[in-house]
Amino acid sequence: MSDVIAKPLVRLNEGAKKLSKGNYNADFNGSGYLEVKELSDTLNSAAIELSKVDELRRELIANISHDLRTPLALIYSYAEMMLDFPDEITATQVQTIMSETKRLSSLVNDILDVSKLEIGAMKLQMYEYNLTESIDETVERLSELLRNDGYSIVFEHSEDVHVIADEAKITQALYNMLVNAVNYSTDDRHIVVRQNRVQNGVKIEVVDHGDGIAPENIPYIWDRYYKVDKKHKRAIIGTGLGLSIVKKIFELHGAKYGVESEVGKGSVFWFQLEIK
Repeated sequence: MSDVIAKPLVRLNEGAKKLSKGNYNADFNGSGYLEVKELSDTLNSAAIELSKVDELRRELIANISHDLRTPLALIYSYAEMMLDFPDEITATQVQTIMSETKRLSSLVNDILDVSKLEIGAMKLQMYEYNLTESIDETVERLSELLRNDGYSIVFEHSEDVHVIADEAKITQALYNMLVNAVNYSTDDRHIVVRQNRVQNGVKIEVVDHGDGIAPENIPYIWDRYYKVDKKHKRAIIGTGLGLSIVKKIFELHGAKYGVESEVGKGSVFWFQLEIK
């Protein structure tokens, strides 16, 4: 009896040791009692999930390294040019350094925000405010920023709505949703923000006309590591970590959120807040 019980546990223990050392190919083949079989299945599932996380972590590091390397190279090259030719400094060169430094700051801030949200260190400052007015200001600021690039962002609403929420965090979430829409827009650079009253609340939608998202990818797009397009490309604006921050902010508020998308036609990202 001891032999029947012990042998499967010994095999599982050996596999667990391999898993603890980072060998995610460890195979747990439990037999015997039902509880041992269930433990084996659980460990196999854990190994698969850990393997996915490790792969996505590597992709994240590679992508962030790429996003750091590009602006640093530009800043260094322009600074070197200014040192070698101090009398030929142009406003464009200075503006490039300022823009790339701002991009670096945004990336660092987003990484810090993700970290704070993950460990629960970010607290909400809840109060009543005019959501419609806040959205209008955000849309106007981003529209002005992208006007020369041919993007148009319109805000459709019929009335002002007040909510109790953290205005700064909701604004950050909306901004990240808009940035995502901009980065995945195709030739049609028209983005629509809609505000609609629903039962006991308000629903905000961000509509783009990009490539859309395949159904099998939709459940994963909020993951901080996940990219639908595995070929990393530099975002037009933002850092690429936006949707993971959006998810955490809405979860802190207890808000509903989601996305509806069709390949070739675009996507609708939305969130819903209660009206107090």
